Amino acid sequence: MVDEDNPNYSASDGALYNKDKTTLISWPAAEGDIDILPSVTTIGYEAFYHCNSMTSVSMPAVTAIGSGAFSDCYALTSVSMPSVTTIGNSAFERCSALTSVEMPSVTTIGNSAFSGCSALTSVEMPKATTIGEYAFGWCEALTSVEMPSVTTIGGSAFSWCDALTSVEMPMATTISDWAFSYCYALTSVSMPSVTTIGDWAFGGCALTSVSMPAVTTIGDDAFSSCSALTSVEMPKATTIGDGAFDYCSALTSVDMPSVTTIGDYAFFDCSALTSVSMPSVTTIGDLAFGECSALTSVEMPAVTTIGERAFGACSALTSVEMPAVTTIGVGAFDGCSALTSVDIPASVTMIGNYAFIGCNALTAVYCHWDEPLECYPGFEDEVMATATLYVPTGTVVTYRSVSPWSEFANIEEGAIPASPTHHNQR
Repeated sequence: MVDEDNPNYSASDGALYNKDKTTLISWPAAEGDIDILPSVTTIGYEAFYHCNSMTSVSMPAVTAIGSGAFSDCYALTSVSMPSVTTIGNSAFERCSALTSVEMPSVTTIGNSAFSGCSALTSVEMPKATTIGEYAFGWCEALTSVEMPSVTTIGGSAFSWCDALTSVEMPMATTISDWAFSYCYALTSVSMPSVTTIGDWAFGGCALTSVSMPAVTTIGDDAFSSCSALTSVEMPKATTIGDGAFDYCSALTSVDMPSVTTIGDYAFFDCSALTSVSMPSVTTIGDLAFGECSALTSVEMPAVTTIGERAFGACSALTSVEMPAVTTIGVGAFDGCSALTSVDIPASVTMIGNYAFIGCNALTAVYCHWDEPLECYPGFEDEVMATATLYVPTGTVVTYRSVSPWSEFANIEEGAIPASPTHHNQR
C-alpha cells in the first residue's frame, strides 16, 4: 500500500505508479489478462519481470517500454501496444509463449528485446528504423520478416532464427556482425540499399543467390558456409573480407567489377567455382582461392600482390594472366597440377618460396626480366628438365647464371608472347 499523500508514488490493484500514474513502475503479482491504465505512457524497468501467470497485456496509451519490462513472462501470449515507439533492451526477452507481435508505431527496438521468444512466428514493424543487437535472436519459430523502414540491423539481431526463410529490408543500409548468422532455412534476402555487410552476417544460411547492388564492403566470413549459394551480384563492392565466401561449395562463378581487395580465405574451398572476373582487384589475400578445385582460368589484370597459397590446390587451373603483379607469395600456385604455362612479367620483384611447387604439367615458363630474379619458386625437377623457359632476346647467358633459371634444360629467347601487357616490359 502507498499512502495517498505520498508525493512521489501511487498504487492501484497491486500496481505501483508514479504520482500521476503516467509511469507504471512495478506490478509484481500481475496475472491473467492485464489492461494498463489509459494514463500510463511509460512501462518502467522490469515492471512485469517474471510474471509467470500473466497471459495478455493491453496498453493503449503507452509510448515507451523500459528495459526488461516483460522479460521472463513465460505465459504471455499476446500484446497490444498501438502507441509504443520505443522498446527497451530485453523488454520481452524469453517470453516463450508469445506467438505474434504488432508494433505499428515502434521506431526503435532495443538489444535482446525479443530474444529467446521461441514461439514467435510473425512480427509487424512498419515504422521501425533501428533493430538492436540480438533483438530477435533465438526466435526459432520466426518464418519471415518485413521491415520496410529499417535502416540499421544490429549485431546478431536474427541469429539462430532457424525457421526464417525470407527477409525484406528495402531501406536498410547497414547489416551488422552476425545479424542473420545460422538462419539455416534462410533462402531469400532483399537488400537493395545495404552498403555494409558485417562479419558473419549471413554465415551458415541456406541462401541460393544474393543480389547486393549498393554494397561496398563485405565483412569477414559474411557468407561463410552458405553451401547452397550459386550466384552473387555485387557491382559496387570494393572490399571482400577474410573468409567472406569460404566453403560456399555450390558457387560456380563470381563477377566483382569494382572489388580492389580480396581478403584471406575469401573463396577458400569453393569447390564448384569455375571462373572469376576481377578486373579491378589489386590485392589477393592468403589462400583466397585455395582448394577451388574446379577453377580453370583466372584473369587479374590489375593485381599487384598475390598472397600465400592464394591459388593453392587449384588442381583444374590451366592458365593465369597477371600482367601487373609485383609480389607472388609463398606457395601461391602450390599444387596447381593442371597449369601448363606461367607468364611472369618484368614487374615482379618477389616470388615466394615454393610458389609453383606441384605444378607438374608446366611446359612453358615465360620470364620478362632483363636481369632475372634470384628466388626459389619450387619448380619440380621434371618441369625444369622438360619445360621450356622463354626469356628476352640476348639474356640467355644471364639466365644461365642465376638460380633457379639456370637449372632449366631448355631456354629459348625472343619467343615471348607479344601483347599490350608484355611488349613494354621487354
